[in-house]
Amino acid sequence: GTFIIDGGTIQAVGESAAVDVPGNARLINASGMTVMPALADMHVHMVGGWDGVSVDILGYQRYLNALLYAGVTTVLDMGNVMPFTIQMRQEINAGRLVGPRILTSGPLIDGPEPFWPDISFAVTTDEQIPKFVEKLKNANVDFVKAYAGLTEGHIRELVKESSQVGIPVFIHRPRSIPYENLMDTGVEAIAHTPIDISDEAITKMKDNGVACLTTLAVMEVRGLQRFQDKSFLNHALIQDTTPPWFIDEIMALEPKEERPTERLQSVFVNVKKLHDRGVLLVAGTDAPYPGVFQGEGIHRELELLVEAGLTPIEANTAATKNAAVLMKADDEWGTLAAGKRADLIVI
Repeated sequence: GTFIIDGGTIQAVGESAAVDVPGNARLINASGMTVMPALADMHVHMVGGWDGVSVDILGYQRYLNALLYAGVTTVLDMGNVMPFTIQMRQEINAGRLVGPRILTSGPLIDGPEPFWPDISFAVTTDEQIPKFVEKLKNANVDFVKAYAGLTEGHIRELVKESSQVGIPVFIHRPRSIPYENLMDTGVEAIAHTPIDISDEAITKMKDNGVACLTTLAVMEVRGLQRFQDKSFLNHALIQDTTPPWFIDEIMALEPKEERPTERLQSVFVNVKKLHDRGVLLVAGTDAPYPGVFQGEGIHRELELLVEAGLTPIEANTAATKNAAVLMKADDEWGTLAAGKRADLIVI
């Protein structure tokens, strides 16, 4: 096969005999290799850190480098310090900072007692919601992230206000709201594969076009189960992008109780069920957590999707084409076709 790329755009792609190569083209010989769309991790938090609580804002370039090193050219930041991610997105888009394309929600929209207060707007009354949405619109966020402390009424109001300005709402489901009810609110994606979901809710999910951000990787490390065998820490995607002291602290961690393993198996069953029922699956990791690294994490996510029963090509699709479909940008990126952005990796 042959690709013609010019100005960051794929001009032509196809069998070599059918593609005319310009005489002045720079030739890259990738014989025997595979060209595929670059990866997207559609659930990260770019504040850095490693335990899901500690924050490392000053180390941002290392996280950006680690993502690119792993072939990730797009990330979806699912809740963060808004000025930080907005400026990082701005500098990357302007070419003054090296990193993947950042899509961001800005802060979480949570209830009156936010679980993550430093990165949340706290909703106590419906009257606040239009003001919050206006702030997000002015910041040109790519979506709104609704969080677990909201009531069903707040969610419906948030969706109503956001839809009026053309911003989709993704949600971390409040435990008090059944999935069946949530699928009727107008949200466009749920932030994690459900541990327990009914067939009725899956049907509503498919009928209403609600996508699922998979995040199997973070479920695997809830009880540090990935640390049963620590050899994965020797992988180049981790060793080449992680300071030695960081590795030392991670190495000291030991697996905890077995219940997370049971939950992971339930999630495996449900992610396969969602896939088989035609729900859009989009790969995301919820990095960073212990054992869920920026960059390497999406590779682990794809492995886990295959363990759950998807084929390798179906798993790869969840981190490429489906990511673009979620953001209604599949005419721009996510697959390899003439006219699309040349976001690709050669492996």
